Amino acid sequence: MSEEPSPARLRASDADRERVLRVLREATADGRLDLEEFEERSSLVQEARTLGELPGVTADLVPADQQPIRLDPQPVIGLFGRVARRGRWVAVPNETVAALAGRVDVDMREALLLRNHHRIVVHAVLGRVEIDVPEGVEVRMTGWSFLGRRSTNAQRSELPTPPVVEIDGFSVFGVVRVRAPRRRRFLGRVRRRPQRGISS
Repeated sequence: MSEEPSPARLRASDADRERVLRVLREATADGRLDLEEFEERSSLVQEARTLGELPGVTADLVPADQQPIRLDPQPVIGLFGRVARRGRWVAVPNETVAALAGRVDVDMREALLLRNHHRIVVHAVLGRVEIDVPEGVEVRMTGWSFLGRRSTNAQRSELPTPPVVEIDGFSVFGVVRVRAPRRRRFLGRVRRRPQRGISS
C-alpha cells in the first residue's frame, strides 16, 4: 500500500497562491504590512512550489481559522457554540467532526481530498453538523442514530469512478446533514457546475 502523501509536500496551484496574495493585499491596504514587507512576502508566494511553503507567509496576519491555506489535521468540535471550517484546506481521511450541544459547519467544496474515498467521523449529540460537498461526489451515510437524524440530498454520481465521501459516526438527539449543490437543468438535461476541490 502506498504511503499517504504529506499535505505540505503537495504542489501548490495558481489558485492557492492567489488566495495567499489576497490576504497580503488586504493587510497592506489596512496598514498591517508596509510596501517593502508586501513585496518580500509576495515574492515568497510567487516562488512557492508546495503547499507547505504558503501558510507561514500569513501566519501573523489572520487567525488560524481564517488562514487562506490550512494544512493542520485538527478535529472540528462545536461545544456549546458554533464553529466552521471553510476555504482551502487539506481533508485528511478519518478526521473527527463533533457537535456537542453546538453547531459545526464544514465546507468541502474547495477542500483538497487526499484519497478518492474520504471518510469523516461525524458525531452530533444535542447538536447539529452541516457539511457541504462539491457536485459529483458520491455521499455514503453510515454510522447510527438514536432519536436524531442523518441525511443528505446528494444524488448518485454519474461519474464512472466518483470521489466518495463517507460519513460515519453517530447522532444522539442531534442532526447531521450533508448538502450537495442542486443540479441545474438546461433544455431537459442536467447542467453540471464546475467541480472544485476534487482533483485540483
